[in-house]
Amino acid sequence: MSNVRRSLIVALATVGAGAVAALPVAAAEPTPTPSPAPATSAPAEPVVADDCNAATLASTISTVTAELSTYFAAHPDVNQALIDATRQPAFIAVGQFDGYFADHPDEANDLRAIQAPLNEYKDRCGLQVAPTDALAVLAEV
Repeated sequence: MSNVRRSLIVALATVGAGAVAALPVAAAEPTPTPSPAPATSAPAEPVVADDCNAATLASTISTVTAELSTYFAAHPDVNQALIDATRQPAFIAVGQFDGYFADHPDEANDLRAIQAPLNEYKDRCGLQVAPTDALAVLAEV
């Protein structure tokens, strides 16, 4: 497996392991919802930034991957723990990632910060597929 693929696998796992689920809390007495006004025209198209294209996506992924590589080279303990986890079946690896990041919150925050440009790109461009998942698909073409 190439270094780029390893970095992307770690990036995917980092995003998954570092995600915090925010669950809504139900109120004791729900607030009534007003009836929507009848639609008079077609819904507005979402505004998409000018840089929402495959070239910018690839550039963003490349930058994040390079930063991950630099981080892992400078933190051999994190590098080893995460590469060891990626050698396990997925259902075991997820638990190992969760456990590692629960025990190492500073490292989790470092990796979240490195991943931020991908998350920002996804949000800004309205992507429904994680950018790293899109790249994984392209790797199989």
